[in-house]
Amino acid sequence: MACDPPRDISLTPLTPVGTFYTDTLTVRTSTVLADSVRTSNPDILLMGKYKDPLFGEITASSHFWVNTPATTAVEFGTTARYDSLVLLMGYSYTYGDTIPTQKLAVHRITEDLSRTTTYYNTSKVAYAATPLGEKTFLARPSTTGTMRVRLSDNLGSELFTLLSTPANQTNDKIHSVLKGLALVPGEDNTAIIGIPGSNGVLLQLYYRSSPTDTVTKAYSLGAHLNLNTGPYRAGFNRVIADRTGTPLEDIKPLQPIPASATNGYTYVQDALGVMTRIEIPYLNRLRANGPAAINRAQLTIRPDLSFNQPGITIPPFLVLLETDSTNLIKRNAGYELIVNSDVSGHSNTPIDPQVQPYNPLTKDYTFFLTTQLQAILSGRKTNNSFLLTPIYTNTLGQTGTRFESQLNNRVNRLVVGTKPGDLKLIVFYTVAKE
Repeated sequence: MACDPPRDISLTPLTPVGTFYTDTLTVRTSTVLADSVRTSNPDILLMGKYKDPLFGEITASSHFWVNTPATTAVEFGTTARYDSLVLLMGYSYTYGDTIPTQKLAVHRITEDLSRTTTYYNTSKVAYAATPLGEKTFLARPSTTGTMRVRLSDNLGSELFTLLSTPANQTNDKIHSVLKGLALVPGEDNTAIIGIPGSNGVLLQLYYRSSPTDTVTKAYSLGAHLNLNTGPYRAGFNRVIADRTGTPLEDIKPLQPIPASATNGYTYVQDALGVMTRIEIPYLNRLRANGPAAINRAQLTIRPDLSFNQPGITIPPFLVLLETDSTNLIKRNAGYELIVNSDVSGHSNTPIDPQVQPYNPLTKDYTFFLTTQLQAILSGRKTNNSFLLTPIYTNTLGQTGTRFESQLNNRVNRLVVGTKPGDLKLIVFYTVAKE
């Protein structure tokens, strides 16, 4: 304790103080739909469909460039002949009912993609009505996790003709012929899969060195997303919901629905932008009897697990985002403002943003808000509300994993009730005695 740096808690030196505890501060909750969710340059490509009695029919499709990873041109040879064109994809994420077979269609994008355009979950790009190839498969990432889709020989021959000239083996030339690919689910799909946005997709152009050669060679094109920089990382996920007949049927962007209007529940879903708003309206009452300082503040969120079902489970991690009366996510330098962890160590500065895991023993998520609530109590921050949203990794930071790419890469969902213990704020605080 002697090594802690001194802190100004707005009390006169030698002022008598008393320490108090409360777990009865009002916490208001509501469900908020974001006005948009950025899905440009995602960490994973989402494809599929499933029906959820609480969140509606969720449909995901992905759209992306393929690029050449080659640093030097490849000589096909004058006697080379086209063999086939195959799309290879690995996947490691599924959500929904994976027992029935799923269907995937690969379409040729007919509209230019842009790496400088911000795409959202509701964005659209045009693609050809006739698929380049289709695949029916069982979504079993734990056993296979790889798909092989034979694509149109017309496109294969077109690419082969282009790439047979080494000077044409550039991304600009490739994009002039193939503007991109769209992964579109079948109408009867029951699950959504996630394909890594980098090194998870390969477009293999197979050819033979001569008409009589029995061995094929491959020229590889790949998707290159989830990169901080790079001129050839265009793509996005389109994720939409039909909420007809669900508790969220009437939800509108940025217009909160109080828990009292949804049977005492609030809702959270990742790439759809459904968030739980948490408001602490009467925090300043801690100062009713004099200047106060918060010693410890802990927010515990216990999800209602009765809404889980096979394949549809809660997120592994949650974060709290800063907001205000507009219900917009507050940003700084293009990054979402995520509530920081409490002050630690000798630097007296916040450490990494809080990413809180689900604790299977206590069956809850726990956030430590001492620093945040003290800033509100002292007037350094004027907003007493937060937005609760899923995240899928506990590695997060502006210089590492990008905030925006972490808030739109899954369709995991969560239900929070208002029964005692579902959402609980505990505060220890010190008040100066008059």
